[in-house]
Amino acid sequence: MKKVFYAVAGAFLALFLAGCSTTSPYDYGSNWLIRENDIPQFYSKFDLFYIGKAPAGYGDTHDIQFNWTKTHTNDIFGRGVRVFAPEIQKPDVKNVSEALEYYLEHFHKPGHPFVLLAEGKAADLLYAAMKEVDGLTVQNGFIAAYLPDMQPKTAAQIAEDFHWDELKAASGANDFGVIITWTSCINNEKMDPLPKGSYSINPLNWKTDATPGTAKENIKSVFYMPEHKNVFWRKVEVRNFGGAVLDPEKGFLMISCPLPLLHVINGRFSNNCISIFAGNIAANAKKRTEVFIKAREWKRTR
Repeated sequence: MKKVFYAVAGAFLALFLAGCSTTSPYDYGSNWLIRENDIPQFYSKFDLFYIGKAPAGYGDTHDIQFNWTKTHTNDIFGRGVRVFAPEIQKPDVKNVSEALEYYLEHFHKPGHPFVLLAEGKAADLLYAAMKEVDGLTVQNGFIAAYLPDMQPKTAAQIAEDFHWDELKAASGANDFGVIITWTSCINNEKMDPLPKGSYSINPLNWKTDATPGTAKENIKSVFYMPEHKNVFWRKVEVRNFGGAVLDPEKGFLMISCPLPLLHVINGRFSNNCISIFAGNIAANAKKRTEVFIKAREWKRTR
């Protein structure tokens, strides 16, 4: 869709489909785990579009998926952020692209700041969907896509994949129009080294070198534990949970932290990288948005 060929093909297709009405599964609230979360757009600092699913060991009921999503969005970013989290029935690039496109066309006001969030396999799907969807530009308000533990890529690959929209890999804490990722290695797990030059950034200090991020810099970790019998205690917040440093040889973000049994499935944290760095991701998204707004206001006054 981002190439001229796709635009021309789409125009011809539109002629054939003129007069035909189509519906999307995302027309209905039942296909969203969270849709706007009652935050008016004029009050929202930025929108958050999230793709994610609780790991298999957590269960697959609608309530668990909703609570998992809430813990990864509302409970992390707080009030003042509009959340959009579609329920992807069949997790593939086509459906994720359709959901993202639906958000941009029906809910997003052009120019309003927005952030994308996913991790692991969901991050791979969202990354691929981003390449298929129009509107992911700084001019349209795109701040950042936080995609930890997606398939490793170099900064050059990321820039090439999104050269149509002029997006790039984040190089620090303040840039916008960026892709943000890292590959987690928790407590020295045995993992094969990443391809040489793989891009990662440390979410504790937003550096791409081997400067250590200390546990004191870890603002807040937020975990969802469906195993707990008390529904009010299923969300746990932990400050200074653990530190992290980038390994320049292996390419990993080496994370040091305790492993509470309630958070572990088969000896590993499963899709919990957002949880570990929840407070830092939320604070950074707000910071990048503030920098973006100031830069845009400066341009308007020049």
